[in-house]
Amino acid sequence: MEHIVSFLSDYLPRENHFVVEIAGITYPDKNYHIRRPDSPVYCLEYIMSGKGWVHCGGETFYPREGDVYLLPVQTDQDYGADAQEPFQKIWMNVRGTLCDRLYEEYGFRGVYHFKDCPLYPLFREFLTLCEQAKGWESNLERRGSLLFHEILMNLSDYTERKKRDLLSERKNPAEKARKQLDGLVYETVHIGEVARGVGLSPSQLTRVFQREYGMTPYAYFLSRKLALAQNLLRNSSLPVREIADRLQFTDEHYFSALFRQKTGVSPGAYRRGANGREEELSGKESEGDREAPLLL
Repeated sequence: MEHIVSFLSDYLPRENHFVVEIAGITYPDKNYHIRRPDSPVYCLEYIMSGKGWVHCGGETFYPREGDVYLLPVQTDQDYGADAQEPFQKIWMNVRGTLCDRLYEEYGFRGVYHFKDCPLYPLFREFLTLCEQAKGWESNLERRGSLLFHEILMNLSDYTERKKRDLLSERKNPAEKARKQLDGLVYETVHIGEVARGVGLSPSQLTRVFQREYGMTPYAYFLSRKLALAQNLLRNSSLPVREIADRLQFTDEHYFSALFRQKTGVSPGAYRRGANGREEELSGKESEGDREAPLLL
């Protein structure tokens, strides 16, 4: 299923400063596949849930929920949904001299896959702008180009932060461990494995991690899992049981108990917005957290 906003070529401006050819939200099945040889558009997509695959510019990667990918013009854009967990995504196809200039000025070269990049609100605002436009109009070009600019600016900042983080983690084992935990948030992990990865014993890692971040590796890892659970509860219709399974919790009841402990509400109540606002995870560890030998 797809919700698409398209602007027919006859109505597009001949001066191609900034042009939105098509934008939308897609809820595909496992057979979803798009191939766009020598693409005339920049393809920019945010994964709301699920997983997919992308082949473009000689690169292959597998985006999942929270990720953004940027495929440039004049490349063979080839992508599709994962057979087991088809992604749901919000996206835009744009072109024009402004797109070319911004892409170059922000230092982008080739294909980009941005992991865990929280830009859904900007993508949603962009699509809403397209939905409200009455054909192609100057307001869509002006406001749309500003939103596109803001998205690229955020992606450029993300890239620079990743570079700084890489330099930092080389000097800081706690930072390196945190990055490992971020990359394993959909897995079951033992603290000993992470400690070995940064050249420390489990007790040494716990000590330096707590000094750096004010919490144990376990508490941090749990907070990341529950933050992703909040995102899934807000932005998908997945059953609580499936969310618990996807995030590798022991079972639905264990997940629900931890979620309530950290947020003050059950997963179902959080999804319904029963308390009138989104509860932020405290990141604080309980006595039970400190005793747990496994990260989950």
